[in-house]
Amino acid sequence: MNVNWVGVRNGAIIAGIAALAVVWQEGFSAIASAASLIILVIFVFAMAAFGINYFRQNRLAWLILKPWQRVAIIAAAIGIAAIVIGFPWITSVLTPLGAIALIAALVLLIVWIVRESRRWR
Repeated sequence: MNVNWVGVRNGAIIAGIAALAVVWQEGFSAIASAASLIILVIFVFAMAAFGINYFRQNRLAWLILKPWQRVAIIAAAIGIAAIVIGFPWITSVLTPLGAIALIAALVLLIVWIVRESRRWR
């Protein structure tokens, strides 16, 4: 009888992790929520850094914009960050699919404003 020791080892590892999760459920949920919050903060920071870096590398793209367009882009970016962070007043009104749709609409607004500012008239 041939025993696949790699399979036995992998099964033992999975069973051990499952046992830890059952025994320390509350501890793991606290770690998971903290890790989720850390990832969320890093994601929001990365989105903001991407937007700032884009307009720093393309200064004319920002300077060409009219003042109302700049305000609209900044307001849309703040709105996206608020939805991603999930302020309590947003999560009580929107479903997850609605939040994704609103984020998509705000992103399209930013893209539309930047594209319209580059059109020749």
